[in-house]
Amino acid sequence: MTCYINGILHTMTHETEYHTMMATKDGKIIAFDQDVNLSSCERIIDLKGAHLYPGFIDNHLHIVGYGEYLNVINLSDCQDLTSIIHQLSSSHEELVFAIGYHDIGITKHDLDLYFNHQMVVLRHSDFHGLTLNSKALAYFNVKDDLGILKEEKASSVMQKMPKPSYPKLKQMIEKAIDELTSYGITGGHSDDLYYHNGFDLTYQAYQDVLSEKPFRTHLLIHHQVLDNFINSKTPWGVVSPYLEFGAVKMFYDGTMSSKTALMFHPYQQSNTSGEVVMGKDEFIKTVKKVRSLGLTAAIHVIGDRGLDEVCDILKAYPPQQKQIDRIIHAPWARLKTVEKMKHLPISVDIQPSFLASDLPHAFTLFSQPPELMFPWKTYLKEHIKIVGSSDAPVEHPNPLLGIKDAIYRRSRSDLAIYTPSEKLTTFEAIKSYTSDAHVQSNLGPRGYLKVGYLADFTVFDRDLTTLDEADFEKSHVVMTIINDEVVYHR
Repeated sequence: MTCYINGILHTMTHETEYHTMMATKDGKIIAFDQDVNLSSCERIIDLKGAHLYPGFIDNHLHIVGYGEYLNVINLSDCQDLTSIIHQLSSSHEELVFAIGYHDIGITKHDLDLYFNHQMVVLRHSDFHGLTLNSKALAYFNVKDDLGILKEEKASSVMQKMPKPSYPKLKQMIEKAIDELTSYGITGGHSDDLYYHNGFDLTYQAYQDVLSEKPFRTHLLIHHQVLDNFINSKTPWGVVSPYLEFGAVKMFYDGTMSSKTALMFHPYQQSNTSGEVVMGKDEFIKTVKKVRSLGLTAAIHVIGDRGLDEVCDILKAYPPQQKQIDRIIHAPWARLKTVEKMKHLPISVDIQPSFLASDLPHAFTLFSQPPELMFPWKTYLKEHIKIVGSSDAPVEHPNPLLGIKDAIYRRSRSDLAIYTPSEKLTTFEAIKSYTSDAHVQSNLGPRGYLKVGYLADFTVFDRDLTTLDEADFEKSHVVMTIINDEVVYHR
């Protein structure tokens, strides 16, 4: 039996409810306060006044992608051609691959001036686009006047990229998990099974890593590997205490930066309003297939029109009783669409940091602003379950940054606060990463400090409800605990 003493243990049942002592056994909570028998404790963890919460969850990220992000050339801090060329020049590989590139209009012609003998592939920061030099375009047998590829065209090139070996896949997963636990994250919902080296090898790498390194992992099944999943005879749902398979990931529209998010109004200086990236007929066909297999859907949708159309499709092809689909992103909406959403069995994976990074630039793209933007409070008022996430490596996975952006809604570029009526309270924001974060998971009762719940905890040196805006930028994680095992200690 393990006893946690001298701490403030936030139950997450009510904002002001807490305990000061807790006992756990066999990876589960068994007692609190006066019911704890200290003389029976085999191990005592003295929290020394720290604040313990149920373990934090990132509900939408790319674990393998984040591991890759930590190990390749990263252009996220580069804002001009000169700094980008400087970073790329550090590589002497035949294929120079970099991620995090903010699309500032660099073309193949710009890259060709500096790289005649190497192939260059820049992956855009939204992970939906690529910029290639002429040598890379020729190698991948792609024709494009500017070398700037979007959506399906970019995806086809990524599928031809050299695939990471099995040891490399394991290394990326391990690296990502180590980094995530240092931010207090005890589990994540990840979309990885298609992008790197196929279903079988990626799944095997996860199994082997999780047999040695605890991390509550929920894997989405990309629609492109659905047949591989079915043929593997792997059971849908819980595979082990640290691994489960979730909904089938599919894409309805694209992104704002590429002007492929499907909007009701056209983009500025453009005759496009976005696109259904799979094609509507193919999307509906995929939904029907998912339903025939008794599975749920996880749908990437960003545009307000895209969200509205997705609601109509989910109403026409609903999941089985007691099943819940998930909407990923949904930052723009109309009130009439929210009315549709509240009658659907769905949860919404929100990324609060998207507001901080996307605004006000998004308004330079729209010919007319959407009716609702990042309407998290509206979703909650209509009893639509929202869960917090980062989409790492698109955004930083530190959940404190997501909480900050959810409660302050401040842009990083102009420091303005956008639609303050949609701010979440600190407690609501914390709930989106803890007690509300398990609506799509069946790995065990989590998210609250209650008897019988799993012993997954995140320990901070401060009460999160007392932090001011600047404090959220600082490091506050003291310990990350999964199944009663301390996996990170500051």
